[in-house]
Amino acid sequence: MKTQFLAECYPNLEKELLDEIEQHAISKDFSAGEFVVRQGQAILNLPIVRNGNVKVFCDEDTVQFLLYHITSGGSCIYSFAHIADKAPAEFSAVAETASTLLLLPMDRVNSWLKKYPSLNQLVLNDYQKHYQDLLNTTKQIVCYNLEERLLLHLQTKARLEAFKLLSVSHQQLADDLGTSREVISRLMRKLSADKKVEQIGRKIKVLV
Repeated sequence: MKTQFLAECYPNLEKELLDEIEQHAISKDFSAGEFVVRQGQAILNLPIVRNGNVKVFCDEDTVQFLLYHITSGGSCIYSFAHIADKAPAEFSAVAETASTLLLLPMDRVNSWLKKYPSLNQLVLNDYQKHYQDLLNTTKQIVCYNLEERLLLHLQTKARLEAFKLLSVSHQQLADDLGTSREVISRLMRKLSADKKVEQIGRKIKVLV
């Protein structure tokens, strides 16, 4: 069943709602690096991550910056914001690892919100969670230097992906943190010298 994981993650969802989601939603696999949503495109579906890890980010004046990650059971608050209008997406979402998403048609979601109280609660919970994610990102930008932000970012990726070795390039890290590859390479050398990370070929091991 496509909705089995939803019933486990959110036991308060009405059976009738789960039945409708089962009937109308699409389960789709995304390979690592594949876009779920591209900035500027119309949003036709509300994506919910069944398994895997999806990165949500914005591009502004050729600078890319990370907003947050979505993991199993999570959905994207920016998609919810587009339920009532047809404005283009102001963000992109890309699968960081091989991921499976449940795609809920936006027109159905709109009607389900009016019909099922449990879905409204799910939306509110999602807003609260990602609001905290965005607040933490803002705090890092304001309060932490780039070296600290890089280490926190690597620690978060290691936790989310549950891998001892991260397959991520310096350019990808630079894109996530809105800086240049040269700066990331310099900071990685310093983190390696401080025994906080270890560069093993093209992979990175977080030591702290």
